[in-house]
Amino acid sequence: MKQIIKEYSLIILGSLILSFSISAFLIPSQIGIGGVTGIAMVINKIMGYKIGLLTIIINIPLFISGFKLLGKKFAFRSAFVVFLSSIMMDYFNSAFRFKAIDDMLLSSIFFGFLFGISVYLLLISSSSTGGLDILAKIIHNKYKNIPLSSIMMIQDVVVYSLIAYVFGVRSVMYALIASFIRTKTIDAIQEGIASSRQCIIICENAPAIINEISTKLVRGVTVLDAVGGYSNDKKKFIYVVIQRSQLNYLKNIVKALEPNAFISVSPVNDILGNYRQSLTIE
Repeated sequence: MKQIIKEYSLIILGSLILSFSISAFLIPSQIGIGGVTGIAMVINKIMGYKIGLLTIIINIPLFISGFKLLGKKFAFRSAFVVFLSSIMMDYFNSAFRFKAIDDMLLSSIFFGFLFGISVYLLLISSSSTGGLDILAKIIHNKYKNIPLSSIMMIQDVVVYSLIAYVFGVRSVMYALIASFIRTKTIDAIQEGIASSRQCIIICENAPAIINEISTKLVRGVTVLDAVGGYSNDKKKFIYVVIQRSQLNYLKNIVKALEPNAFISVSPVNDILGNYRQSLTIE
């Protein structure tokens, strides 16, 4: 129950940030965006219907058609996101009537940043913003010989072409900037939260280094025999995963015990098994 409450809290927060970013920056500045929201903006410009309402209407047949492909849990949560964010989008538009910022570049940057945060919150809570990604999966399921990436690219080209025709090419150019900022924001958040590092230590004084890692860093290690390719000297290959905050401490341990030891460090995107994320060095 606690996990469900946590996930739905993230879904609600992500939906609110999403709707605010669209209402405050995207719509007033008439910056285009791909997907269902972009189509809704085009229809709104031509016919005047509310963007949030249009987003719900367009998404309904997509969710009905793609329900089996998405799965019950993911489909329900994504539908909840679409409904809540669309309702809040229209509310923000009518209640606050945001005015466009003079600098469209600034609007696209702030939108991309907030949009990236919202998308990340939705992804980690097993939900999505729905939209044309569902249509792409439906088409791919029927025509498996067409790559999913190609379908999504064609969809983007069609939507951005409509936006360019209605709002102008300039709107599409700023939309691409916002999309780039969104992607970089998601990457930055993932890098910050997934702060583990895998370290490979090739050394001779393995017992002392392993003892320090076990007692000071409280981390388990994997040890393999190794042979230097140039020197033919017998060495030990130590593999350990630590928190990023522990990295300098590990380097100091190895440097003090064996200054010439080789250390390789790389990020870890995901960890399964018995690993504690909360350990830090004070």
